[in-house]
Amino acid sequence: MSKKILFFFPENPFSNRAGNVTRAKTTLTILKKLGHRIDLVGVEDIYREQKDSTAVDTNIVDNLFLIRQRPPKNKTSFDYWQHKFSKMYQKPNEYNVALTAFAKKEFVNLFLAKKYDAVVINYEFWTGLIEHAAMKNTLKIIDTHDWITLNEFYKNKKLDIGKRFNEEINNLSKFDKIITISEDENTVFKRFLENKVINIPPSFISHFNHHLDKKYDLIFVGSENYFNIQSMQWFFKNVYHLLPENINIIIIGRICKHLEKRKNVTLIEFAESLEQYYHQSKIAICPMLEGTGIKIKVIEALSYGLPVVGTERAIDGFSSKTKNGCLIGNSPEVFRDNILSLLQNEEYYVKMSHEVKEYFIDHFSEEKAIEKWRNIIISSITQTVS
Repeated sequence: MSKKILFFFPENPFSNRAGNVTRAKTTLTILKKLGHRIDLVGVEDIYREQKDSTAVDTNIVDNLFLIRQRPPKNKTSFDYWQHKFSKMYQKPNEYNVALTAFAKKEFVNLFLAKKYDAVVINYEFWTGLIEHAAMKNTLKIIDTHDWITLNEFYKNKKLDIGKRFNEEINNLSKFDKIITISEDENTVFKRFLENKVINIPPSFISHFNHHLDKKYDLIFVGSENYFNIQSMQWFFKNVYHLLPENINIIIIGRICKHLEKRKNVTLIEFAESLEQYYHQSKIAICPMLEGTGIKIKVIEALSYGLPVVGTERAIDGFSSKTKNGCLIGNSPEVFRDNILSLLQNEEYYVKMSHEVKEYFIDHFSEEKAIEKWRNIIISSITQTVS
């Protein structure tokens, strides 16, 4: 049965920019495959900051709306003066300055215009959008993406962890269903929020295709976030010089803005599609040192049948730490040895490729995610209405 869904994601999920964007796009795709009508909501200021276009896939999204953080400057407007005076006595949201009273009002107005069956919010720090009484009997779903408290702690070691985690749990408790993508975070949140929490790992359509012509030995795909920059700086400082000079590496994404040109290293800041590059590559690398949550880039590489060489952080959130298609080691020497073992032993490479495919199909296939989302939308809406 088709439902009307209001789906909030602050950026353009069709920008092909980073793992979080990919996650939102795949969720939208699944909801559309289930036959639902989807209106997408973004934040105008964030679209502008990211230089995102308003182009969306109309086969997936029915309408795009952008909410604003503040009203236009118009001294005859009630909204303008209300916003101006509110800034004098209301403190900005401590964890999300973009979540203003005006942004909440715009979101509620969108909701009231159509009375949606379900609202999906991406990221805990946008919870304020669903606190209006009009949404009391509407199915409210949060896609957490990450354990935000831990993520913010990595960036700010002076963070008041207790205060922030209390805020996070309190926000999550306001939803009917809480989606995690990592087994680690699923375990943590379930302790506090019990059966509201459902783990739906990232899912992709498999693209297993054995191409004999491999142009690149190693591939890394990443945005310019702090953790990606840190990880690739470590790789080039500690591992790169240990590898044979003839190894070809390709790096794709905004991370390239922060990397130097090096011998046999191809830098591509943006690619409309990653498919050809994954098919042309032998191994994906993920030398993450910090960060939380499951790594979308790792799952995406597995969907192409590529073995992954990474540090321990590369397999955060995996249900199994072994026999998952990934070779793990934190020291530069072990990282190098894992790469060379795959490149120099064809029989071992084939064995690992089979392991990749089996683990991907068992844990990250789109079919499994579709079934979980079907149960959430249909059964939960029935319970909410009754």
